[in-house]
Amino acid sequence: MKETIIKQYTESLPVKKQALAFSKINEYCDLLKKRGLNDDKACAEIAVDIIKNGYNAKKVRAEVYDKVNYMCRCYMDRIARFRLDYDFIPDFEAVKTVLISLFEHSPILHSMFIDNHIAPYWKVCDYNIDDVLSIENTNDIEKSTYDFLVQTIDLKDNVQLKFKLCVTDNKCALCVLWNHMITDGGGIKQLLGDFFKAYNEYVADGKTPLDFRTGSRKLDEVYKDLPESTRKAAKTKFANKTSKEKKTLPFTETSENDHNILITKVIPSEIFMGAVKKAKEIGATANDVLSASYIDATYKMLGCDDESLTLSCAVDLRRYMKDPNRIGYTNQTTFMPCTVSKRGKTVFDTLKEVSECNRKSKEDEFLGLYGLPLLNYAFTQLVYIQAELIVKMFYNNANLSVSNVGRLDAKFCSLDGHEPTFAMVAGAAKKKNCAVATALSLNGNAIITMCIQGTKKDKEMLDTFFNYMEESMKEIANN
Repeated sequence: MKETIIKQYTESLPVKKQALAFSKINEYCDLLKKRGLNDDKACAEIAVDIIKNGYNAKKVRAEVYDKVNYMCRCYMDRIARFRLDYDFIPDFEAVKTVLISLFEHSPILHSMFIDNHIAPYWKVCDYNIDDVLSIENTNDIEKSTYDFLVQTIDLKDNVQLKFKLCVTDNKCALCVLWNHMITDGGGIKQLLGDFFKAYNEYVADGKTPLDFRTGSRKLDEVYKDLPESTRKAAKTKFANKTSKEKKTLPFTETSENDHNILITKVIPSEIFMGAVKKAKEIGATANDVLSASYIDATYKMLGCDDESLTLSCAVDLRRYMKDPNRIGYTNQTTFMPCTVSKRGKTVFDTLKEVSECNRKSKEDEFLGLYGLPLLNYAFTQLVYIQAELIVKMFYNNANLSVSNVGRLDAKFCSLDGHEPTFAMVAGAAKKKNCAVATALSLNGNAIITMCIQGTKKDKEMLDTFFNYMEESMKEIANN
């Protein structure tokens, strides 16, 4: 089978190129086997696809958002987290086959970041599937997943995305760690969606996984589908609209005892969807509900009811693309400020003000595009060390922030017909006093997380904060 596949491809080439192509593909097959691929048919088809399309890069360009997230290493650990639980155990060999193909089609996933202070880049590294995927049989699935998800990935590691399958009885938790420099929440949803699709097709009929995103990772992709006049105007928006909020949640002082802590809160469907249903009656969204609940909980924690408060809300810039599937796995996220004048008499009053503020922001045709030209100029035209120093002078790391990944389609995330029973996503472990709540919903339940570098007392404080958020949503639902 392997020889037939290679022969079919090479014979389609000019005679002078056949021998060299045959040799290159066979060498690549040997490399794939060394990396842990055991399926000869998949090995040959992947090798042909990689050589044919030139995906086997030795070096990958560091894009603007790669550099921005690298700059943010002084505020966070750069690592994002994802977890999906299933009531079954997947085929381990199939998972390995799909992951190897994913990594081959996206060389940046097995690269180390080289900061030469002038023009940083990604150096593609050799790897083995054991560097990417670990499998653990455990009697305590919660401890195993937690211990994995609070880890970091070093910039000098040969892989920048890692999977772990924690298995117990006939259940498993699929956990993912990745370097946020490579991709954001929107990008990881695309990546995992491609993984699920490829796995399902492979176990169903043996189809070799080849359909992964290999498009551009450039920031300029945001502008391509805009009308010409809008595009030109957008590229002049050098000044950014950022959160100037100085209030913070009551964290403990930074100390040597700080370590990565992951806090998760599940808001039951009857509360979250009840709040969303009530919100829709006044034209508010699920994101408005999350933001209003966060703001109301902050007022409860700080007791500053008569003061204004600004929350920073994530905006996915893929909204400006007619077909977001054309780009590669990358970051395309920015933030918009949401300000309320004071705490409402009820949380429903706060929701109304949040909704109105966000509505006005969304009416702005340049929503999320402010400040991007400055970032783009600094990180593409200046020596990197100069750009980092200059951008840091203007960069504002929001103390209060929400990032809503949105609704997770259970069928979209199914493996061999098995839908996830639980899901959570968390951003990088932030240094105090930055409090970013990351949320998604699955089967109507809202799962909110926060990852920080703190202590047990910080966790206890955030547990209280999340309980306040739940109370606020319950109040909206019962309004």
